[in-house]
Amino acid sequence: MMEALGGDVSELFRRYFVNTLFDSTFVVLGILAAAAFATEPDPEFALGAILAACLAIGISTGVSVYEAEHTEGEIHLNRLERAMLSPLRDTRLEQGLRLSRIATSLVNFSAPLVVAAVTGLPILLYERGVLGDFFLAASVSSALGLGIVFATGYFLGTLTGRGPWRKAARMTLIALGTFGVLVGIERLF
Repeated sequence: MMEALGGDVSELFRRYFVNTLFDSTFVVLGILAAAAFATEPDPEFALGAILAACLAIGISTGVSVYEAEHTEGEIHLNRLERAMLSPLRDTRLEQGLRLSRIATSLVNFSAPLVVAAVTGLPILLYERGVLGDFFLAASVSSALGLGIVFATGYFLGTLTGRGPWRKAARMTLIALGTFGVLVGIERLF
């Protein structure tokens, strides 16, 4: 159904999901860089900032993906209606487009929440007394964020069938470099 409109549902999920996952992971790495290396670290603020940022990114991407796909779907549907000289409103095609748009939006809304849950867990464990050092908790959170980037890179590499380890390493190095720059900025200020 989506192929008839020039789109592939799995492609939309992949593209939007990967972008959202990266955006939210890099934002979290920025929060962690600022929180872990602050002169007076505030774990509650760090955890709240991670959750708030990821929720905001989730809502933003969920709505923007929905609206972008709604617009694109309408454009393609209008073109098909003109070509077929027949209305396609309230058809299975239109219903399929609507379901695809909703599912894609929900998946992208959830991506940052997954990042928040994974990277926020060590800080939550610190607050509950399971981890005794905030720097350790923030370091584990950062490592988990880098792990998300690595796993995503590896997954993307397997889709092309070429160099999943290389793609994972390249994407992780970019994230690690970004984290290093953010830590440097935090230390300057």
